[in-house]
Amino acid sequence: MEQINRRDFLKQMMAASIYLGSGVSVLNAGNTDENERFDDYKAIVYLHLDGGNDGLNTLVPIGEDKFTGFENYYNIRNNVRVLDKDLPLNIINNQLDLTGGNPYTVNSQRDFSISYTKGVYRIDGWELAINGMMPELAYLAKKGYVAAITNIGNLIEPATKEDFESERKPIPPFLFSHFHQSQIAQNGIASKIHTTGWAGRVSDVLQKANQNPYYTMNISVTGYATHLFESNKSPSLIFSSGRPVSYDGFYYNKRKIIENYIKIDKSEKFRKLYNRMRNHSFILNDIFKKDWEEAPEFKGILNAYGKDIFTAPSNDELEAEKSYRYPIGLMSKFKAVAKYASIGKKRGMKRQIFFIVDGGYDSHKNQAPYHSRKLREISTSIGDFYKALESLGMQKEIVTISVSDFGRSTGNNGDGTDHAWGNNLFVVGGAVKSGVYGTLPNLTLGSEDDLTHKGRLIPTTSMSQYYATITKWFGLTDKENDIVFPELKNFPKRDLEFL
Repeated sequence: MEQINRRDFLKQMMAASIYLGSGVSVLNAGNTDENERFDDYKAIVYLHLDGGNDGLNTLVPIGEDKFTGFENYYNIRNNVRVLDKDLPLNIINNQLDLTGGNPYTVNSQRDFSISYTKGVYRIDGWELAINGMMPELAYLAKKGYVAAITNIGNLIEPATKEDFESERKPIPPFLFSHFHQSQIAQNGIASKIHTTGWAGRVSDVLQKANQNPYYTMNISVTGYATHLFESNKSPSLIFSSGRPVSYDGFYYNKRKIIENYIKIDKSEKFRKLYNRMRNHSFILNDIFKKDWEEAPEFKGILNAYGKDIFTAPSNDELEAEKSYRYPIGLMSKFKAVAKYASIGKKRGMKRQIFFIVDGGYDSHKNQAPYHSRKLREISTSIGDFYKALESLGMQKEIVTISVSDFGRSTGNNGDGTDHAWGNNLFVVGGAVKSGVYGTLPNLTLGSEDDLTHKGRLIPTTSMSQYYATITKWFGLTDKENDIVFPELKNFPKRDLEFL
């Protein structure tokens, strides 16, 4: 047998052997009751902004209240505050048009850090405004596709500052730790670190909703999604954001060599089972590769710059400094999700959850130059994603939810912000009911909403409520939501009603 490159072999086997956890069996076929219950297609895109995104500078308080509004925000934030100057959106033929200049570019130095703090996009009826670096998100908001959720975080039960100080009520474990808070946000149980993921539990509850023998409900385009997708009985898929890894890429016809090898009759039961699994991986890989090649490429659908969507804008188009290079990573992940969603619907899938992670949001210093770039990438990627979905007629079938480890402190540390708790998040989709949901917090340092004197806001809305609102739209009953989110019973409002 020829020598196989170990790295190539492991890469191929890891990418394609995705059903190892459940042997070579495929998903159970749906029964009649489940078929009648789920007669449409719906998907959730879980976007994790890793590092603790600054929600206060993403969705900026602009209200007139002296505690929750812009004046208090402005006085506290100092060097990282965003002005409430209105920025225009150039709309031509019912489309955002950036070909004649960018509305967020309000300086001649082509400096994102200046653009980041110079203005916002106001949305009618909102007491939060969208950062000037996000015209695509603002355009979707003006179309009614966006909801803002304020002062939300990992929370076990409703509690006040006095409750926590007197230790009458519990705080989530390792409260300001990136790893632990990300893990808790993905498992959906604020009191536990080690448990199954909420999306994994959803797939267990709705295991019979999908009848496709190849695709799963839960798909990651960003590597392993253990904390979100871990379940008791449902497998998940891991794809790259480019294309399914193909065994055809082996040198010297290595695929044939491996296929011949695994067909050899072995007496050991374990070796027989393992070889069956590997052969099953070849079959699945061929299906995934063919489906990907036949999926839409979205050519001829133009973004706000007049180029094909999912094409990185140039520095000249962005009016960005020469040192900046637009990273294609997040955009390519959204493109992959658009393709896999179209495949899933075509293949008869009824419910799917997609996992995307984007890093770089831990803004302790140099926040303006770096956070501005991250917001620009989010906005362009989501803008292109919903253009793609509109071309497929799927814009009302797919909801994108933003999640992060935690929010940032209302107080600043000079040119950045620190780990905190309550955050502003956004939800995007054609099925969304536009508006601001939740309770705006008192931003004053040391107030009753501040756990410390640094501006670590105590959430007034829990992640359980956030997720349960989304999974109710997804089709879960109240009883099923109680199984998936056992802490939901602690909160009087089960449905935030943004869907």
